[in-house]
Amino acid sequence: MSELIRVQVMLDKSDQVELHEIAQEQGKSVSEILRELVRRYLEEQRRAESEQFRRTLAKLREIRERTAAQYGVYEGDILRDVREEHEREQEEKWGLS
Repeated sequence: MSELIRVQVMLDKSDQVELHEIAQEQGKSVSEILRELVRRYLEEQRRAESEQFRRTLAKLREIRERTAAQYGVYEGDILRDVREEHEREQEEKWGLS
């Protein structure tokens, strides 16, 4: 187990009583029950975040496929082409060509 640190938590009286009863039933300390609850909550948050990320990627993939089907895919080197276009425009503007 990793290093434990002490924290203070304020609970409703009814929650504290129920938590104490659960700990007694399971033969665990209240701290142990709270650590398990926090661990589960954090795992669930990570899972939910991963799932949201997965759904977002799927939506982006769908948009990319739809756009490619509608407009096609640019096969060139877009950065190089934009830079060259910009340089040509600058040369024309400043009379360097």
